[in-house]
Amino acid sequence: MKKIIWFIVAIVIIVAALAGWKAYSESYQGRTAYTVVPEKVPAKVATVDDSGKKVTDSYSYKYKFNFVLKNGQKKSMKYELIGTDPKPFTPGQLIKAEISKKRIIEGPNSVNRKDIPQKVRTELGIN
Repeated sequence: MKKIIWFIVAIVIIVAALAGWKAYSESYQGRTAYTVVPEKVPAKVATVDDSGKKVTDSYSYKYKFNFVLKNGQKKSMKYELIGTDPKPFTPGQLIKAEISKKRIIEGPNSVNRKDIPQKVRTELGIN
């Protein structure tokens, strides 16, 4: 009987570890991606928190970026630029970010055209 209980405990631990690793990798393991800032600057709006309340002295620009990864895979992600007086990205600017399956982990930051791999430049249409 004890062997069966230990076997079940071992299976539960393995399943929990695999589920935890999957959740971690989808949220926090990033890959480098590139995009071009859209030509249309989004409207500057008052920032709202998760409960829908306005945040005092905070404004946002809400972007939707169409990223291209180094392997050519495409991924659309939303990004909210927040601050007391945020400056929007320059239309047509090339940017780089570390993204996971669920979120932007780091960036987006400006990048030089020459620092973008050729395959990605082709996908972005900026040869």
